[in-house]
Amino acid sequence: MLVNLITFVLGACVGSFLNVCIYRLPRNESVLNPPSHCPHCRNKISPWDNIPILSYFILRGKCRHCQKPISPRYPTVEILTALLFLSIRPALGYSPFSLQFYLVAAFLSMWIIVFFADFETQIIPDELIYLGIPLGLLFNTLSQNLTPAVIGLVLGFSLFYFIGWAGKLVFKKEVLGFGDCKLAALLGSQLAWSGLLLSVFLAYLLSALLVSVLLLTGKVKWGSYVPFGPALAAGAAATLFFGPKLINFYLAYFL
Repeated sequence: MLVNLITFVLGACVGSFLNVCIYRLPRNESVLNPPSHCPHCRNKISPWDNIPILSYFILRGKCRHCQKPISPRYPTVEILTALLFLSIRPALGYSPFSLQFYLVAAFLSMWIIVFFADFETQIIPDELIYLGIPLGLLFNTLSQNLTPAVIGLVLGFSLFYFIGWAGKLVFKKEVLGFGDCKLAALLGSQLAWSGLLLSVFLAYLLSALLVSVLLLTGKVKWGSYVPFGPALAAGAAATLFFGPKLINFYLAYFL
């Protein structure tokens, strides 16, 4: 019970830092300096106003100084990160005292940044790629799965580069950003080639459902650009936690 509580608190604290990364990395700002501040009035946020999850509700979703609203994305990311960290041990079997636990936690953190940063700014920060690929290869080395991870790295980039090239040739415009190619390489290094392919399948399925709803409700028009990074990040998380179950379900009911 105590370990679960510590894991949840750790996840919430990491989520607080991820919010900084989500806001600053796409803007090429340092995540360390200046300290946390209100994006509206620029006042420094005091430690007692910067408690993960709790401070948002204590302040009723408003800055103490200027009373401008605080984005609900902040508590959402903190709660989501805490719950995902808490799910690692029961879902994957990695103890909080193992290196694999923290590598998986790092992957989840990166995917959360990708999800919200690409959704808000249509930018996937390169820093995540440069850090995430070595960590992915390290994780798969520990799991004696390095060769499939290297294949996934190359396959992810090549597959998405080809899709982007073919799409531009057919539709006469960009259909995938170069950031998506690098993200696919990142996921391949972390989930190996089989996990990459399942993540991509789930991402396209999720995107198709989302775009259909947006078109039917008039939120977007046909031909509008919809970020693909969030769908890839969600597909990766689903693959990490439910991959074998999803594959077994498919084999049992469709083959």
